[in-house]
Amino acid sequence: MRPTTGADALERLYGADVPPFALLRRQRPGLREPAPVELLFGEMETVRSLAEAAVPDGGAPGPGLLALLPFRQLAEHGLPCHDDGTPLRLLRVREHHVLSEDAFTGGLPAAPPPVEWRDAGFTTSDAQYEELVREFVASDAARGGLNVLLRRDWSARLPEFRPAVAVELFRRLLAAESGAYWTFVVHTGGPRPVTLVGATPQGHVGVEGGRVVMNPLCGTYRRPPEGSRPEDLLAFLADPKETEELATTVDAELAVLCRLAGPGVRVEGPFLREMAHLLHTQCRISGPAAAGARETLDRALFASTVVGSPFAEACAAVHGRETTGRGYYGGLLALIGRDGAGAEELDSAAVIRTLVVDHRGGARLSVGATVGGRSSPEGEAAETRTKARAVLTALTERPRSADPARTPPAPAPPDPDDLDEAVREALAGRHAALSPFWTRGAAAPPTGGPAVLVLDPGGAAGTELAALLHLVTAVHGRAEVVRHDDPGAAGALVRHPGPVLVASGPGRPDDPGCGRMAALRRTAALLVRGRPPGGPPVAGVGLGFQLLALAALPDARVVARSGGAGLARQVDFFGRPVTAAFRNTCRIVCGRDRHELVTLDEPGVRGVQFRPESVLTTDGAGVLRRLLG
Repeated sequence: MRPTTGADALERLYGADVPPFALLRRQRPGLREPAPVELLFGEMETVRSLAEAAVPDGGAPGPGLLALLPFRQLAEHGLPCHDDGTPLRLLRVREHHVLSEDAFTGGLPAAPPPVEWRDAGFTTSDAQYEELVREFVASDAARGGLNVLLRRDWSARLPEFRPAVAVELFRRLLAAESGAYWTFVVHTGGPRPVTLVGATPQGHVGVEGGRVVMNPLCGTYRRPPEGSRPEDLLAFLADPKETEELATTVDAELAVLCRLAGPGVRVEGPFLREMAHLLHTQCRISGPAAAGARETLDRALFASTVVGSPFAEACAAVHGRETTGRGYYGGLLALIGRDGAGAEELDSAAVIRTLVVDHRGGARLSVGATVGGRSSPEGEAAETRTKARAVLTALTERPRSADPARTPPAPAPPDPDDLDEAVREALAGRHAALSPFWTRGAAAPPTGGPAVLVLDPGGAAGTELAALLHLVTAVHGRAEVVRHDDPGAAGALVRHPGPVLVASGPGRPDDPGCGRMAALRRTAALLVRGRPPGGPPVAGVGLGFQLLALAALPDARVVARSGGAGLARQVDFFGRPVTAAFRNTCRIVCGRDRHELVTLDEPGVRGVQFRPESVLTTDGAGVLRRLLG
């Protein structure tokens, strides 16, 4: 399977019986020149799980398989989603052809096939989508810091659709959209083929050079037709809603990455990702890979940007508010292969900004907006229209040149050195506001001494603990986790000779109808009263802080959090100011004046209401070091 540079393979895309194939242009972040076009041929198969997506040892360098993962794959991880039966498909690559963009366009027919669109439009009105957004914004979940991507669908019919039409749509995307991470066509072949055509800005997880890499992207600026002005970009970069959306997404992706990587995780950015009609902010996070490509991919499902955060709660919110399955929208395309040294490589992209066409020519384009407590229903509806328009403009309008070989290329993304100085300073300021622990990397962790015993309070917390554990290990050394429902958990925590940390999680600590919370309140009371005097401290963050405060302070009360939940704000942390990230659905008040309690410093018991592991908490390592003594 040796890569070639010839264009003769393109002729096979115009025959009567076109085999399964994929066309890809993968424009990696930081790559200044246009990436080549890759043409893959192979056998398509339907499998039950990613366990069957293995690349044989000793294979030739290059891609070995392309996986199409539907959104319903979430069910394999015990998360709620509508099961619409969309299959998990694998393209086993038998041929891999590499062409420059000029060679690709020059090898296409001079007269491209016509593309006819019928019955096109959104399946729900703006008013219906705005009401969906309005209902979520008013919910307790949104006030508690939950962000959710809510979708809407655009549909049409392509009565004369065939693979050659998909190739023409791919050419149009190449000419019109320069900033996509992946521009692609995937055609499944067979008697009832499905074809995906898209230009997604969102990479997900990759393995390259021994490091696992993710590129969380969030925040959307709708570019005017005349182009972006520096003052508009400055307003976008200074918008607290956009800033917090990206930081929340980075936090969610860190929780995934820290399960896949060893010590040495780094956060870079934010950067601008310019597309033809939109501009996004994104970061790059990476760390030493701790698993192979397939296992990394399986453990990283799916991108929080296509669901929301916290991830498990967002899945439940999507399931409750969307009435149908997502098909491949929100899923992944993943390319697994080997590099020149024989090591596994992985590159994947979220299936967004993608037209899915069935064997009858029925087409669907799904788009969504990330909705949170600060969202404007009208603004989020406008964002979905812009995202749809960005794809549809490229797909429905032929480039001006009638000769595909002479179609002018789309302008490349701007070089950072050409950006207005004030915009560069704004990006640098956004970077400087992130936690130095994540942006500069951590020193070697301490060794020796007893481990920190971390209590996982259950619910969805198990999927969110990895970043906190990474921080604990960096500042203290070993960390061990005990679940709240493990037999003997309370006794083990009380007897533990080292520090104990009660982690954060979902739920209200005084909920009288929740058995999990009742058990956690009993455990917190034992920790406050049963630990040896003068021994290592008991500490709590988020929900853990709330449970310990209720057990240690007779006048502590829980109240619903109103306004500002999920946001970063400056607080006093034992005599010094700290910018802290709050992602809790309730708060603790004390005293007759019911003042809010954000720190706890009682004999042997410490805690903070905020999340030290967040990229928005400016000295999370120092906070945790102080808590653990």
